[in-house]
Amino acid sequence: MAKEITKKHIIDCFNTLSRKYSIDNITVNMIVAEAGVSKSTFYRLFLDKYDVMNYNYKLVLDEIFEKTKFKSWGELFINILTFVEKDSKRVKNAFLSEGINSYEKFVFDYSFNRMNDKFFEKHGHYLGKNEIYSAKIVIYACVNTVRDWLFDGRPISKVELAQQIDRTIPEEYQILC
Repeated sequence: MAKEITKKHIIDCFNTLSRKYSIDNITVNMIVAEAGVSKSTFYRLFLDKYDVMNYNYKLVLDEIFEKTKFKSWGELFINILTFVEKDSKRVKNAFLSEGINSYEKFVFDYSFNRMNDKFFEKHGHYLGKNEIYSAKIVIYACVNTVRDWLFDGRPISKVELAQQIDRTIPEEYQILC
């Protein structure tokens, strides 16, 4: 139990830092100083700062996905966009990270795996070779649309954007919500 409390405290401190700095500019030293824990404690719980980021956002995405059984992609994206709006500075800074450990890559990979798992639940098999690429196009478009919406100053409401996303999801993936 103490391990989970410490882990949550480190995540909360990471979130505080990520509202001020991009992920690329946050160091493990900054995280442990903010959290008031030793490096050995940090490394017992996480591999590196990217592990903190990924664990943190996995918790957020799991909560969004599990909170409600969505009837549509639009409903799902209302919840995602609500999170983005509520903590826009942190999400914006996260999107500024680049490379193999980037937030964008994590969200893409995590979302693709969720879609593939949902496809398995509905069809009894994972996405096929041809379906994988269409699913990746859908997810890539969704992740980057949310990113653009945030960086463009949210020029349309989250409801309008969620409706637009919902209308563009191919029929074969509509049943996955």
